[in-house]
Amino acid sequence: MSTNKSKITVKRSFWSRRNKARIALIVIWLIFAGLIAFYVWSKFFQPQIITTTIDGVTITVDETPVTQEQKDEYTVPASYPRYVSIPSLNINKARVVQIGIIKNTNQLDSPISIHDAGWYTASAKPGAGAGAILMDGHNGGPNYGGIFEKLGNVVAGEKIIIERGDGEVFTYEVRDNRQMKLSEINDPSNKYGMSTMLESIEGGKEGLNIITCVGNWIQNSQTFDSRVMLRAVRV
Repeated sequence: MSTNKSKITVKRSFWSRRNKARIALIVIWLIFAGLIAFYVWSKFFQPQIITTTIDGVTITVDETPVTQEQKDEYTVPASYPRYVSIPSLNINKARVVQIGIIKNTNQLDSPISIHDAGWYTASAKPGAGAGAILMDGHNGGPNYGGIFEKLGNVVAGEKIIIERGDGEVFTYEVRDNRQMKLSEINDPSNKYGMSTMLESIEGGKEGLNIITCVGNWIQNSQTFDSRVMLRAVRV
């Protein structure tokens, strides 16, 4: 009897070790699967919001895609730009949000979402008949391209469409598009620089001017070293 009991005891111990090994493998697999699921969720489903500080100013960038429902529900005052479309870049009714100057700086602010365009509220309104609407937007965020990632590809003659808050639509034709270094656009003597971005490129015609960052990343100032400066007029 003692021999049989010994054999039974050893056999049960053997199977117990195998079961423990299987359970351990299952646990490891579940942990691995959970890590993969968390990565996918955080990368593709969780809002991708990045915050950085430049010269004491906190800047937030949101890479989360804008849904069609969010676009449809977006509203602005009747005289404000609501959507901008650039057919040649496959930009269709991107939201236009209001922006100003970054606090304690002389710099034009930009939208939080990389998928929105920003309208400088101190510039002209669509349909004003004079001056220029000034817009900007992100080239991209740390992980994804932004609304104006390919703005530099737009050529003279192509159209840009703005829909106002009251539904009225205005069409602008591109007259000039160029890339310049920061030193060039900040030169007050440069007629294509920042000092003229509130003016229409053609006197007597309502203008639309758009700016975005391009070029090489400057780590110290957390910005790009060049800008695309596009100018269009209402047709």
